[in-house]
Amino acid sequence: MSEVYINIPQLKQKEGSSFTATAFFRLDDAANAPTTASYRIDCLSTGKVLQDWTSLTPAVSNTIAITATHNAIQNQSNKFEKKQISVAANPDTATQVRESVEYKIENIRNF
Repeated sequence: MSEVYINIPQLKQKEGSSFTATAFFRLDDAANAPTTASYRIDCLSTGKVLQDWTSLTPAVSNTIAITATHNAIQNQSNKFEKKQISVAANPDTATQVRESVEYKIENIRNF
């Protein structure tokens, strides 16, 4: 069975920081490149799509740049905001697999 794993450096980041997420694709415990892959980034606290579905180059792993713009606070009255990275292997097919990871952004201006 296909699986997607997403690795991020920390589950809590400061507002405006950037980092790299890595998506790993596996099939039956072995690295396996999907036919197609894509990712998106959402702010769960505000419901805003920060990066709509974007294609990745099919490979056994992909790095995804999470920019300061993605990690900007959307509502300054929030002390923290939850963000989510979702990765899909073989999207819109019968073999589609999706995985997501949530992380928090700390509003550094809210002190």
